[in-house]
Amino acid sequence: MQTLKSSSRYQQLADQLRDEIASGRYNFGERLPSEPELCLLHGVSRGTVVRAFELLVARGLAVRKQGAGTFVTRVSLKRQPGRLMSFSDTVAAQGRLAGQKLLFLTSATSEQSNSLGFFEPATALTRLRLVDGITTALHVSVIPDIVLESLPDPYAAQLRSTEVTNFSLYAAFEAAGLMIKHATEHVTTRLALPQEIEALALSAPSAVMVVLRHSYDANDRLIEATEAVYQSGHYSYEINLQRSSVHAMPFKVRTPAT
Repeated sequence: MQTLKSSSRYQQLADQLRDEIASGRYNFGERLPSEPELCLLHGVSRGTVVRAFELLVARGLAVRKQGAGTFVTRVSLKRQPGRLMSFSDTVAAQGRLAGQKLLFLTSATSEQSNSLGFFEPATALTRLRLVDGITTALHVSVIPDIVLESLPDPYAAQLRSTEVTNFSLYAAFEAAGLMIKHATEHVTTRLALPQEIEALALSAPSAVMVVLRHSYDANDRLIEATEAVYQSGHYSYEINLQRSSVHAMPFKVRTPAT
């Protein structure tokens, strides 16, 4: 039996279950242990388990199904077009913790750089992006070397760390005096590539949403381009549409001849 500390036992139990979900012990769609099982395993009351489950549901990590149990759900990021926010800002706005784990830091090929609009030496940064410790996306960012060289030492060191950190590119840019003023995004869907399936622990074939963003400063200088790959259920756009009382007719309605 695993004994939890007396203070905030439900919080500790929720954190432990979150860590087990993050580690892959419990995957999307799997049922978590039942209330009696967790009571016996951790020596806690049913009320503690219920509150822990409620916390997981509030975090978007689980869903409760009446008469069936509590199941692991996907972490889903909601984006509102028109608002320029970094991944870290988007996650924080939803009351969650963003993180990254560096996979590769290599010189970008000329073909890769040119295809994204860079015509200067650049670096390719491949990272896993995490939400509350759970792998959510794979980001490949291409950044001019001269921009990376301008980053303050603490940010440069964190960027190159192979540990899980809360590093944010936009925050690093701002620390270097580079303010992102606007960006363009192109959203598509496709089947995941083999390296994406491996990095995101997907089953083949899997659909992914791909968001290609180009970020510019006040002088319209391209600062970075990022291809962000999300499992289709992990990312959604939310658009508010309003209908005007008067609309231009897109075509002319012809009255049939009599």
